[in-house]
Amino acid sequence: MATTHTNGFWQQMKASVPRNVFVLGLVAFLTDCSSEIIWWTMPFYIALLGGGFVWIGVVEGVRESTASLVTVASGWLSDRLRNRKVLVTLGYGLSTVVKPVLALATVPWNVLVLLGVERIGKGVRGAPRDALVAGAVDSSHLAKAFSFHRMMDHAGASIGQIAGVLLVLFLFPYFHRLADAGRHVVPADVFRFMYVLSAIPAALAVLAILFFVRETAAEIKKKVQLNFRAGYDRRFWFLLAAMLIFALANSSDMFLMLRAGQVLGYKIELTHAQRQAMAAEWNFPWELPLMFFILNVSKMVFSLPGGFLADRLGRARTLIVGWAIYAAVYLGFAFIDHPWEAWVLFIAYGLFYGFTEGVQKAVVADFVQPEVRGSAYGLAYFCDGIAKFPASLLLGILYASVGPAWAFGFGGACAAAACVVLAVLLGVFGRRKAVAS
Repeated sequence: MATTHTNGFWQQMKASVPRNVFVLGLVAFLTDCSSEIIWWTMPFYIALLGGGFVWIGVVEGVRESTASLVTVASGWLSDRLRNRKVLVTLGYGLSTVVKPVLALATVPWNVLVLLGVERIGKGVRGAPRDALVAGAVDSSHLAKAFSFHRMMDHAGASIGQIAGVLLVLFLFPYFHRLADAGRHVVPADVFRFMYVLSAIPAALAVLAILFFVRETAAEIKKKVQLNFRAGYDRRFWFLLAAMLIFALANSSDMFLMLRAGQVLGYKIELTHAQRQAMAAEWNFPWELPLMFFILNVSKMVFSLPGGFLADRLGRARTLIVGWAIYAAVYLGFAFIDHPWEAWVLFIAYGLFYGFTEGVQKAVVADFVQPEVRGSAYGLAYFCDGIAKFPASLLLGILYASVGPAWAFGFGGACAAAACVVLAVLLGVFGRRKAVAS
């Protein structure tokens, strides 16, 4: 019996991970390895350049909203051109070029502009890439295929964070010795060096797309016009409405790092004198990226189980459970007092990702026709991203003005409201497709 179950598992995995899904998973691994070497350094880089909580909220909000402004057009264009690969390559290529240029930033608005351009790359590639994944597998394996992609993404992020921590542990003492020897270097130069190095795995990801991703004309049966009714089940629009509400809660994960840092005793909101002291001491809270490493391991561990559970028990129902976990985690971050509570919440937050990231993309595919998948993913990314600017900005303002309890409490309440809205809509309209509901 055990052998039968094992064979069944591997047969499902083989059906869920054909060539394109595997290669795009490898691309996600390399890209997130590149991104996570540097992403968690941004609050400290921005602080050393003169920014604080509000600046971090603006930067993170603009990053996500910028991507949403181009993702609808990119998704529709991939349907129209019947060539998704070229847009995927362009998007990953643009993000790769921007990363080393971050080393030239001297003030917070430089970081804002450059990360905005990097997110344009994400907006260009996201919808056509997801359409490529959806077109490569049978509908019964959608959640598993997307969850495999997300698992590879998080595995790369985990490796990137470990690499980033090791670089910090080596580079800070090394640059400090250079400064003591009279060389004109500052702590921000450590991050600048890391940003240049991060372009290497990102460039390998672009090469993998160019040489190994295959797209056939049969994956896109016909050209479509920009018609928001053709090919869309009405439940797709209800899903977007619920996603928009949830996105108001889904501020940047950067604030979780800030909250954990607060519990651990690290400050990010620095005065000019404190920035000078931090630079003079060459001190860096390297424990914080280890928390995000644990988060990414948790994401990786829960991604495939979340996909299997969703394909078996219902993808939209699993999505509701994931959103409920998010609400609980944010409420937990509102009231934590001890470091061990932050560690536990980061692990639980990985469970939210496992139950939602790949699953949500599979639900989108359930509610639209194959020839408009690019446009549908573009609209989904748009609704998710466009609300992240006000979400991150508002959380930053609430955090700075009235404290973390109100900031994270507001996020948890919005997520809970999204759960209720989606559950009600599915209760009325979600019975026609058992696999989706």
